[in-house]
Amino acid sequence: MDCRNRPGQPLAGPPRLCYVKILCLPDDRLAPRMSSSLSRHKRAGLRYFRGGSGPSLLLLHGVPGSSHTWRSAGRLLAAHYDVIIPDLGGFGTSPSLDEDLHLDHELYLEAHAESVHRLLDALDVQSLYLGGHDVGGAVAVTLLRLFPEYAARGLVLAATNLFTDPYVPLPLRLAGVPVLGPAFFRLLAGTRPGLRLLYRIGAHHKAAFPLAAFDRHLTPAGVEQTWRILHRSLANPRASYRDVEAALPTLDAPTVVLWGDQDVLLPTDAARRLVDTLPDATLSLFEATGHFVPEERPEMTAGHTDDFFRARSASRPRPDREESSF
Repeated sequence: MDCRNRPGQPLAGPPRLCYVKILCLPDDRLAPRMSSSLSRHKRAGLRYFRGGSGPSLLLLHGVPGSSHTWRSAGRLLAAHYDVIIPDLGGFGTSPSLDEDLHLDHELYLEAHAESVHRLLDALDVQSLYLGGHDVGGAVAVTLLRLFPEYAARGLVLAATNLFTDPYVPLPLRLAGVPVLGPAFFRLLAGTRPGLRLLYRIGAHHKAAFPLAAFDRHLTPAGVEQTWRILHRSLANPRASYRDVEAALPTLDAPTVVLWGDQDVLLPTDAARRLVDTLPDATLSLFEATGHFVPEERPEMTAGHTDDFFRARSASRPRPDREESSF
């Protein structure tokens, strides 16, 4: 594969500066990180991977997804962090949420955030780095909104919509069509064949993230939860993401936004908009990468996340920050 480092270029739009890089990390730089391992645990009603030592790093998957979304990147990051990767309620090996946290309402993001809060409380985690892919990014922001006592040292947001008016690809627009729309949408987002079609559309670097790896996410409960969450969020994104979008300007934790330059489910305009909205964020575009960033590019995801957190923890930037040293 042709991996080229390109210099960062400023995005258009006053008054702030942010930078875009399209790059791959050299293999020799990543080699020392390859030996860490993660083990399975269960606490507070959730199953999760955990491993490593250092500051806590919580990584949340999207839909379709499970803790396997971050597992490969998490094994690398465990060289320097106490990595915690849960299966959200009803996904992977975690049971469905308790009745008081059910998903039959518009506040499903809050339900998952509350469930994650219970896990962190049981693990006595108060200060942490935090990351999310896809809907996991919205759950991460909701967690910080509902529980401001958490000291977020940094954020990594990978291919995630956090706005009330997202771009929606044509097949997924069926979610908002009255009467017949939900039935057709369920065939697309509520069945294994339909979700495999989304994989074929959304994944670009399939050699690194083959269909067999994607299929690990498609447990019966996970397929059902995926359909329910996708339908609710796409049929009425204004209701689902209103509080998330409103919280973005208040997130002062340094944030690295990771995106694939070939993401057709969430095009790169959404990434630039996110960086422009957050108070302190840097955008990195990964070349020849689709929507499933942590699984298509686990080494790049881990390397960028670690480098960014290390650089930004050394000194907080000025409002008109310069390009990150990584």
